[in-house]
Amino acid sequence: MKNYTGSDLGQDFKDFYAKDKKSIGKQLQAMGCTKLEMSRQFNYYYGFFTAPSGQAYYFSISDWRYFPYQTLLYRTASSYKDWAGGCNCYVDKDELAKMRLI
Repeated sequence: MKNYTGSDLGQDFKDFYAKDKKSIGKQLQAMGCTKLEMSRQFNYYYGFFTAPSGQAYYFSISDWRYFPYQTLLYRTASSYKDWAGGCNCYVDKDELAKMRLI
């Protein structure tokens, strides 16, 4: 997964992404999740991880300029290339332990 590298991406978002990537990684690791992959795009990010059960999940935040960036969308995925996946669920990105994982 490649990061967006356009010169029009602000340093404020780059810093925000770096902080979130670290936080999300720590939370998922504490939950026993593995294989975290994240990609920074133009003012949003997305990624995949594998739950302890072996189920893959997709997650993302919407464009942080227009939507509350505290909420993380997540859903089941059949692979790390499945962007459509299961039903959308939402969780506060600082409380990932509240996710309902299968």
